[in-house]
Amino acid sequence: MKKVKIAVIDDNVDARNFVTSAIEDAITNLEIGTEWSVLKSAPFPKLKDYTDWVNKQQVGVLVVDERLGEVPDADGQTANYKGSDLVGVLRKQFKDMPIYGVTSHPADPSLKEHFALFDEVVERDIFMSKASQYVERFLRTYKNFLDLNEKELSELSVISKKIAQGKATNAQKKRAEAIQQNLEIPVTTLALSSRKELLDEYEKTIKEIKKTQQEAKKHLKKKKK
Repeated sequence: MKKVKIAVIDDNVDARNFVTSAIEDAITNLEIGTEWSVLKSAPFPKLKDYTDWVNKQQVGVLVVDERLGEVPDADGQTANYKGSDLVGVLRKQFKDMPIYGVTSHPADPSLKEHFALFDEVVERDIFMSKASQYVERFLRTYKNFLDLNEKELSELSVISKKIAQGKATNAQKKRAEAIQQNLEIPVTTLALSSRKELLDEYEKTIKEIKKTQQEAKKHLKKKKK
C-alpha cells in the first residue's frame, strides 16, 4: 500500500522545513511511518497545477500557509495567490479533504474571509509546540473523510444498478451524478443507462476505491489499538 501523504505548502523555506520536521517527528513518535509520510513543496506557479499533483502524490491531508507570495522561489518568482485562494480551488475538486492552515498571520483579512474553507487554522508557533496532537487530529479527520466517501460509494453502487436496470428515478440519477462529481468518478449515468457493459467497469472502479479506503482504515484501526 502506498503511503498517505501530509503535504506542506509554504513559500518560506525555513518555515516549510520546520513544519515538515515537526510532522515527521510526530509520525515517528506515533509509530505510523509505514502508512504516512510528509511531502513539502514551495507554491506552484499556477493554481491549476495542484489538482493533478494531489491525486498523483496521494495527498490525504494538506497543510498550507496563508501568505504564499512573500518569498521568491528558485527562479525568482513569487506566487500571485494566497493559501485561501488555493484552498478555494481545491475545495471544488476535493470537497471533504482535510485541509489545515498553519501560518504566522492568523489575523490576515483574506484568511478570515475564507476561514470556513479550512478544517482548522492555527498559528505556526502553537502548531510547532503541539505537533503530535495535531497529527493525531489529522488522522481522525482523514478517517472521517474515508468514512464519508465509503458511504457515498455504497450509495452510488446501489443507484448504478438501478440505472442499469432502468429502474432509477430522476432524483436518483441526479444523486448519482452528484456523487460522481464529488468523488471524481468519470463514468456518466447516461452511459450507464444505455450500455450494460460499463456497469461492470463502474463497479470495478468503485471496488478499487473501496479497497484502498479499507486498507487505509485498517492501518488507522491498528494504530488506535
